[in-house]
Amino acid sequence: MKVKRMISVFMCVVFLAAVVCSAAQDKVDLKLRLKAGESHEIKTTQTQDIVQTMNGQEMKMKQTHEMVMGLDCLGIDANGVMDVAMTYKSMKMVMDGPMGHTEFDSANPKSADPNKPQEKIMASIFSAMVGCKFQMKVKPTGETYDIRGTREMIVKAKGAMGNNPEMQGAGEFLDKMFDEKQLKELVGNMMVVFPAGPVAIGDTWYDTISMNFIVPIDISTTYMLKDRKDGIAYIDAVAKMDMGDNSKTIDMGSNKMSMQLAGTINATNQVDEKTGLVRKGNMTMSFSGITKMETDPNHVMTMPMTMTGNVVIELVK
Repeated sequence: MKVKRMISVFMCVVFLAAVVCSAAQDKVDLKLRLKAGESHEIKTTQTQDIVQTMNGQEMKMKQTHEMVMGLDCLGIDANGVMDVAMTYKSMKMVMDGPMGHTEFDSANPKSADPNKPQEKIMASIFSAMVGCKFQMKVKPTGETYDIRGTREMIVKAKGAMGNNPEMQGAGEFLDKMFDEKQLKELVGNMMVVFPAGPVAIGDTWYDTISMNFIVPIDISTTYMLKDRKDGIAYIDAVAKMDMGDNSKTIDMGSNKMSMQLAGTINATNQVDEKTGLVRKGNMTMSFSGITKMETDPNHVMTMPMTMTGNVVIELVK
């Protein structure tokens, strides 16, 4: 009797151990694991449709922005933190709106239309940016910090724009865009934020960030491991984004602007479990709200706005 009981207990222990082992094997430790000397290229294609109502008149604008960024892993420390160099390889933009058609392609540049100052500004900035690079540290969880080399980009871009008065606003935008703190917040969104520990299919994790790029932006994201197949982790993400604050204005010279937009972002990502790089990602976004333009303290124009868009990320190398 004792022998039978001992065998039964032993079989239960073996069964439970097998279940625990199986559950552990079903989990995956998702992390960014680049190797020193590795080089990759990431292509981002973004389309955006904006509808704004001004004085009862509806204005529409559509833009497509395509960018290829080089990613080189220069080294890795004992904690797995990677020293990464990011290089602007190519840039392309097409815009259609109330001011007509504007386009730029760094791979096939053309002379800007002298009657379109916005085209000249865009061509000057993007031409200067291509070939520029900066460095940053990236933790295995995808968090970025210690941004370096941005000052050189600003100097090069401003040098390409010259001293034309019409370029003054563009120069101030570059100062803001390539400020090390702002760039840290922006590049932090280029990579999936990974969980602290191993996760199984159906598990979720969260990330919340606040940035102040031109306007304040708060993003709360929920990630979920949807599936795994052939070394690829399929990660879905849903984010709520609150952009802008009517109490904070953007100084645009003679005018001041404030913005209040809110909406959602839905994303699907195919992540290489070996490297942690997104092989392909797709993101859709939808926002609505208002923009206020103040030409003087007694004249404030309120403009309702909706913005929809799509972003595709591809690992092309």
